[in-house]
Amino acid sequence: MSVEAGAAALARFRALAGEADPDLLEGALLVSTIVDPGEDLDAARRAVRDASERVRALGGGIDALRTVLFRELGLKGDDESYDSPSNSSVARVLARRRGMPITLSIVAIEVARGAGLELAGVGLPGHFVVGGPSLPPGVFLDAFDGGELRDAAGLESRLEQIFGAPVALGSSPPRPDATRSILARVLRNLRRSFERRDRWEDALAALDFSEALEPEDAANGRERGLLLLKMGKTEEAIALLERYAAFAGGEEAEGVEELIATLRGERPGEDGEHGPEPPRRTFTLDEARAMLPRVRQITNAAVEKFDELPEDLDSERQDVLERWAHDVRALGVEVKGLWLVDFDSGAGYYCWKYPELALDHFHGYEEGFAGRLKIT
Repeated sequence: MSVEAGAAALARFRALAGEADPDLLEGALLVSTIVDPGEDLDAARRAVRDASERVRALGGGIDALRTVLFRELGLKGDDESYDSPSNSSVARVLARRRGMPITLSIVAIEVARGAGLELAGVGLPGHFVVGGPSLPPGVFLDAFDGGELRDAAGLESRLEQIFGAPVALGSSPPRPDATRSILARVLRNLRRSFERRDRWEDALAALDFSEALEPEDAANGRERGLLLLKMGKTEEAIALLERYAAFAGGEEAEGVEELIATLRGERPGEDGEHGPEPPRRTFTLDEARAMLPRVRQITNAAVEKFDELPEDLDSERQDVLERWAHDVRALGVEVKGLWLVDFDSGAGYYCWKYPELALDHFHGYEEGFAGRLKIT
């Protein structure tokens, strides 16, 4: 995106984000300009409007909505290029008739709204569906799977397919997400897609939108620092990471402070005495569970050594943490805090924290440790 086009789109998005109740479709279309600054947003608006009119012509109910979206238009989930930036662009999804769960859900919500139906987005770990008053109680529409209607048990079954293990969502039905939360999730997906392709400037553009949407979210500062670090802007990165660590506190701050110390040359870096580390990998649940005994072995040994050292031997304790983090990352596993690791599944994380005996939790990319769900 050119500097001028990017600034104009960001200004429009910032104005929209400043509203008490931002417009979901307009916000999503402005996000589409990060993917393609030349995107024809009017064509996308017409596509939504035309689909709404067609739903009304067929009677205006949920069955009419499903007929128009998934039979006549042929909207479906993109299994072949799921992580493509285009799948985070509602405008591209409307043009290609393919997308990821959240963008397909936005299309369904907005077409329904134009037809007089009331639907809402429902975010799940690793998946996204549609709920709302216009659906039968306890029933959700899965736009990624051709408009399939699912009850809570059906959602658990779908998540089991995604994560490779049974999932319990709890006794309370999943609650609808606010528009701001939906747009924030789209932006996180898009940024992650750009990062996987080493498109750092585009990732920063997505982060600019995230900061406009959620200016109070301190995690955006951490993410900007990490992006700047990958771009070689070390001093700028350190300043942002220090600010974040001072705000975050606790185990999260410890991990960031460890990174800052490494960047300042106070500890051996990734290419220092421990040697370069391999790229991250994704795991099936079986692969992650097969890897866990090795992770536990490394962690148990590190914890014992760490606890044996007096508290005043800060340097030696830091060396233990450095060695542990390096050895865990060398397995392709992500270090997320003190004795806390994640196995990337491609749809979220299998999560383990010492001294747990098994790998029995997962969370989506957005939820973090506090949003862990039990798997069996």
